[in-house]
Amino acid sequence: MSRNKVKNLILLKQIHSAVSQIKKGKLDKALETLDKAEKSARQAKSKDALYYILFTRGGILYSAKEYDQALETYERALDAGSDLLKTDPENVDYQHYMGTTLSNTGNLLKNKGEMDKAAEYYSQARNIYSELTTRDSENAVFRSYAGENLNNYGALLIESGSLDKASEVLREAVEVYQKLYNEKPGNLGYQAELSVALSQLGSSLKQQGDMETAKKSLEKALEMQENLLAQQPENEKIKEAISLTKERLEGL
Repeated sequence: MSRNKVKNLILLKQIHSAVSQIKKGKLDKALETLDKAEKSARQAKSKDALYYILFTRGGILYSAKEYDQALETYERALDAGSDLLKTDPENVDYQHYMGTTLSNTGNLLKNKGEMDKAAEYYSQARNIYSELTTRDSENAVFRSYAGENLNNYGALLIESGSLDKASEVLREAVEVYQKLYNEKPGNLGYQAELSVALSQLGSSLKQQGDMETAKKSLEKALEMQENLLAQQPENEKIKEAISLTKERLEGL
């Protein structure tokens, strides 16, 4: 067996081992395995494996709230992903991972107060998912990730005072999640994300002075959130969302 084949087999085993450890909740062990896998990927000069490893490690660190390390890892993943897309720009897997990495990096930058840079990353992710959903309009995974990014982008734009852009982005988020909800009305995740988009859109429109449309959007959001709470009465996030929507409805 050639040396390259041996290296690739070792790399594959390391990645599979890390995935198994993640599923078992052994995140520290998974990070150790991914460190070894990264070295193997660099030795094997496997750019796609390297990107997947960095993407996965960034996700673990993000979930573990190790935000500085996650940001550093995601930025390296973006460099690796950009190289891959240059060689294969139509690869939907590369595009999907890049969209997610850009969006998560935007979240991390927003948390650090780097609003302009975060907006740039959200915008790039928006463009990628727009292309993916145009190409494959029935793909619920792409549409869901697109909607999540739009919700986060819209929240940043409201916070930054860019209300015209915020309303544009949030209308797009509402459209994405409304279609997903219509297809699967029993999906609580779609209901929750749609209600978030509607509530944020209402907030943006209220600040723009469009009180009538803002009220309709907020009332629809509140109705959905109260329906969600009836199904999940102990869910604190839904309770917080209801309080926020009611606060936004004040004065309308």
